[in-house]
Amino acid sequence: MLQEQQDAEREYGALGGAIKVIAGDIGSCKKELEQSEAALKKAAGEINQLNQDYERQCMQHLELKRPMLEEYEKLLKGKTGTWRAITKKTVMNLSTEVDACVKQMESAQIEYCKLAEIEQAAGQKCQPIGHIGYYYPAEVWISEYGKLYAKYEYQDEIECFPDVFALIERELRACKFDSAAMKTVEALDGKL
Repeated sequence: MLQEQQDAEREYGALGGAIKVIAGDIGSCKKELEQSEAALKKAAGEINQLNQDYERQCMQHLELKRPMLEEYEKLLKGKTGTWRAITKKTVMNLSTEVDACVKQMESAQIEYCKLAEIEQAAGQKCQPIGHIGYYYPAEVWISEYGKLYAKYEYQDEIECFPDVFALIERELRACKFDSAAMKTVEALDGKL
């Protein structure tokens, strides 16, 4: 019984310490809340002052308010040439569009460099036709005269193959298994 009472007192003491820590956290949160409320009141006051200034300017120049609002709506919709109303959202959208264009141009540059490298190795014009391989796929290109060129990620050299069967054979030799079978296109289409 004495042991249980001592355990209960220890647990009560630990809970009391935890309560003090939580109370301190609540106190600091209250201070942050008060500071945030004060900043919010200040911002609301500034917004109110700016709205009053705007209304005062509108009252002094009533003849300009309606045309200004019409022009703003036109600019917002982008109806007048190249002029646009610039808002934070417009800038963010344009920034996103610019980033997408940059990525597209970088991809095009990379593809052009790959094409130039392949065509230099082939000595003739080439077109990309796809990828082959599973773990380390190669990009495959075909030349004007039907030769295939494969560029593997893990090697610098470009391999040349006289036909698709030589390319497939090379891939199969790289695999570690006992046997392989290949179906013809007709078999895959269910004609055989």
